Amino acid sequence: MTFSLAGRCMETGRIGFAVATSSVCVGARVGAIAEGCVVFSQARTDPRLHAVGISAWQRTKDAAETLSAMRESATSEHWRQLGILTLNGKPLHHTGTSCLDHCGGFEGANSLALGNFLGSANVLPEMVRAFEEAAGPLEERLQAGMFAGEAAGSEREPLQSAALKVLGDEGLMDADIRVDFSTDPLKDLGVLWRDWAPKAAAYRLRAIDPDAAPSSAEVEGRPA
Repeated sequence: MTFSLAGRCMETGRIGFAVATSSVCVGARVGAIAEGCVVFSQARTDPRLHAVGISAWQRTKDAAETLSAMRESATSEHWRQLGILTLNGKPLHHTGTSCLDHCGGFEGANSLALGNFLGSANVLPEMVRAFEEAAGPLEERLQAGMFAGEAAGSEREPLQSAALKVLGDEGLMDADIRVDFSTDPLKDLGVLWRDWAPKAAAYRLRAIDPDAAPSSAEVEGRPA
């Protein structure tokens, strides 16, 4: 009972994903990201499959082998919905036969949408369309896709949680934000993003070159 969107930016080499669902704390359970790769385990989620996928990707750098490793490790595969988007190549996905309709995956030039128990068959195509047509940072393109999916039918039950994660260079997350419980989680996720976006570079600098970084009070706009 989830819809998710992985996307890549060929100009910057960044990759990331967004996800929303009708249960709480989806950011703790759906999606993982490593250099050059996003993997999804959703529907009746087994978060352990993310580690299987990331390990397979780091070992093989092959999307098909990564998805195969996840499927082979899945208990009751018919309940699982799995996906992989890499920085290069075709997105791949699997939807088990017990996943609730509307369900499946939809591929874009630089994106992959997955969902189950959706309000209409238009949700996934609209997510991909909005992402591919959007401009701006990857984080905002992913959010545009999620809002389009919500408008096209969302889930059959009210959303309660959402998350957004984008990996930048040097192994640091450019965005890693989540709303664990809300009556409007995608809207609240946008609020968090707008607060985080102007601060992200400063917190990245604190990791890379702490001597040159501003204090947290400066970053947060608090009195020194």
